[in-house]
Amino acid sequence: MNFKVLLIIGTLFLTAALPIAIRLSLFDKINPSLQTKSQNFAQSAIQPLKAQPADVEQILKTKKCVGCDLSNINLSGTDLTGADFRNTNLSRANFTNTILQDAKMSGAILQGANLSHADLQGADFKGSDLKAANLSDAQLMNVSLQDADLSSANLNHTELRDADLTGAKIEKADMSHASLYGAHLTEANLTDTNLSNANLRYANLSKAILNKTNLTGADLRMAVMPNGTTQYGTAEY
Repeated sequence: MNFKVLLIIGTLFLTAALPIAIRLSLFDKINPSLQTKSQNFAQSAIQPLKAQPADVEQILKTKKCVGCDLSNINLSGTDLTGADFRNTNLSRANFTNTILQDAKMSGAILQGANLSHADLQGADFKGSDLKAANLSDAQLMNVSLQDADLSSANLNHTELRDADLTGAKIEKADMSHASLYGAHLTEANLTDTNLSNANLRYANLSKAILNKTNLTGADLRMAVMPNGTTQYGTAEY
């Protein structure tokens, strides 16, 4: 092979290799930028989502927000019949004078919520957290509060006729002057609860905890007491 042939082959090789070398050089310069952008995107993707502000108008329209964060929301005086707020955070929410008949509220967090004068008839509060909630003068006929936490709640003058409070925690709650006619309080914890002047006729308190419970002036006619006996007349337990 003569010198001219070698020269031609070398020239062709350099011609083919030069664009590749240029591309690799450019990629090295661009690549760090792409890596940075990729890393930034990945980091933003894994950041916890910020809670969106509650759309009251949408909630009033759909009457549904399951598993939402609606803490501090003001829904006072609205009609939310049949609403679905299961497993929703409603801490410190304002439901004063709100209609929540037959609402689905199981597993909801209602710590410190204001439900005074609310109409909650037939609502389902199974397993809900109502610690320190204000339910004074509310209508809770036929509600389900099974295994709910009503510790330190205000239930003064509350209507709880035929309510199901089986296994509920009602420690240190104010239930004075409340109507619990025919209510189911089986295995409920009423330690330090104020039930003075409450109507407990036909209520079922079987296996309930009445440690330091104030039953002064309570009406216990035909009520089933923790030991299974029925007590006639108004008396302290």
